[in-house]
Amino acid sequence: MNKKWLVAAFGIMLSTQTLAVTIDEMRGEQAPYEQAFKALDTDGNGKLSKKEVSKDKDFKHAFAKADKNHNGSLDQGEFASYKSKVDGAENKQAAADSAITAKIKSKYLIEKNFSSFKISVETKDNTVILSGFVDTAEQKARAEKIAKSVDGVKSVNNALVVKP
Repeated sequence: MNKKWLVAAFGIMLSTQTLAVTIDEMRGEQAPYEQAFKALDTDGNGKLSKKEVSKDKDFKHAFAKADKNHNGSLDQGEFASYKSKVDGAENKQAAADSAITAKIKSKYLIEKNFSSFKISVETKDNTVILSGFVDTAEQKARAEKIAKSVDGVKSVNNALVVKP
């Protein structure tokens, strides 16, 4: 398979996933937030108290930020607005991590005398984890250097094993 074609196809796949999320946001689909709101509204009054919303990890330290009208409770709009911001930030980070992984993998594909298929690349919060097997210590060091050269990488955890 042509390496440039593979990289282009992966980029299209990422773009398509981003487009799907954007279309859902444009439709204004709030059903997941409505369901979550109703599940947290244990007293059924249509509002969430600080105690009720504390069961949602996204609101652990953010109740005041979400309570836009400062009335001590969250209505469905405030809840959905804050959850959508959190989800948007998480999606943005996931896209950035995916892009970093794709860039590293594409650099490995074009690297001469380098078997990229034995190296696994994972990225979480801009931290790259390399795992798998390489033939030499030089390849291990080169893999790390390539990963560090990609824009956006904060750090690299090189868990590659040199085959005996």
